[in-house]
Amino acid sequence: MNSSLFSFLELVSTGLMFIAVIYSIFSIFKVNYFNPIVQIFVKLMTPFTKIFFSIDKSKSGLLVAIIFSSISALIFVSNYDGRNSQILKIAELITNNELQGYFVILAQSVFKVIIVFFQIIFYFVIAGVIKSWVAPFSEDDIWVVVEVISDKTLDPIRKFLPAAGGLDFSPIFVLIFLNSLNIFLANLVERITLLAL
Repeated sequence: MNSSLFSFLELVSTGLMFIAVIYSIFSIFKVNYFNPIVQIFVKLMTPFTKIFFSIDKSKSGLLVAIIFSSISALIFVSNYDGRNSQILKIAELITNNELQGYFVILAQSVFKVIIVFFQIIFYFVIAGVIKSWVAPFSEDDIWVVVEVISDKTLDPIRKFLPAAGGLDFSPIFVLIFLNSLNIFLANLVERITLLAL
């Protein structure tokens, strides 16, 4: 098949993975289901999450994200022509239909979805901080979604660290924590990949 077609399929599956993660975030944080922004993600993910009818929406969204991430990784690895020895080893294992190659792809996909999950929350917190400065009383649909996710992420920290003199320092701690967590997870997936190969 054409390499541009593979690139397109990889791009589509990666995009669907991001949509599935955002769908799960909306479900986990219980964002208003009738919000038009949320409805877009629900309509896009409903055909895929119907497969997991017995599992709640947040978990089924994450499972769909892992599936799309795995598809994207398989497409990437099967068409890789670079010099990275780890990717070449995985490609060789996949080509030989060895279970170890599929396990590495699945493990990397699970960690990729978790990392993307926390990165998206990281950006929602940043957007919430910007909203509080620029448009604190805006009721636009997108801002309502940003505010709900940002506030629910910051609330546990705000219980222990109240605003001091009108300044809320909780976003700083949450952003540092989320960034550190992503660095830790990225290093962990690298080590797991090295051990598996």
